[in-house]
Amino acid sequence: MRKQIFVVRSSDKIEPGIEQVLDTGTFDVKCQIGLSGLTASVLAQKPALVLFDISSWDNAIENSLSELMSVQGSRSIRKMIVADNAKIDDKVNALDLGADDFLIRPISSREFLAKLGAVLRSYPSVDVEEIQTLGALSLHRGTMELRIGDEIKKLTPKEFEVLGYLMDNPGRVFSRESLLEIAWIPWEIEQRRVVDVYISRIREKIEDDPAQPRRLLTRRGEGYFMVDPLKSIPKTKLP
Repeated sequence: MRKQIFVVRSSDKIEPGIEQVLDTGTFDVKCQIGLSGLTASVLAQKPALVLFDISSWDNAIENSLSELMSVQGSRSIRKMIVADNAKIDDKVNALDLGADDFLIRPISSREFLAKLGAVLRSYPSVDVEEIQTLGALSLHRGTMELRIGDEIKKLTPKEFEVLGYLMDNPGRVFSRESLLEIAWIPWEIEQRRVVDVYISRIREKIEDDPAQPRRLLTRRGEGYFMVDPLKSIPKTKLP
């Protein structure tokens, strides 16, 4: 069965290049021009992925993405943005609101399809709740919740992905570049600080004192790693 891609174009002035690239017979492509009624359309269509084809990031796109993340029926649908231009803060904001990737044109058809495929594979559907634990932390994939004892905290999709990978590999040090490849697929070199932004946000949710972390640690000059603070910190090497 072909996966449905719901393309949202902010304006009919944008050339229909995305639809042409997707016209490979692999996908069932639907298109909407403008953002009006987007959430209702997505809930009706139930696509595998919503693709925002825009010229630049703005408040209207931000509000639409936020609304999709707030509605239960559309929260698990993958979301991807392709824009003519954007600042690093725009990308971070979009990822924090639930976007799985943010691409800037020009981008080759081959790279675009590869990244689209990676996003579609990144969150396989599960019929039963999958729980991932490390010490007192537990991640609940079905609800994208973080639990610390009896305390429940919500995570954005990107926070969930980064934290889940670190928890899967306790004691293993990951450099910024490694985390970019795992969770983002690297952008330009000057944008590596997006990793630091997310590490800081995750620490605010899992640490008693984010300024003195005991779970998500930094190895100076090497990268980040997770530990159970009730156990000794292992000596590790970069992968």
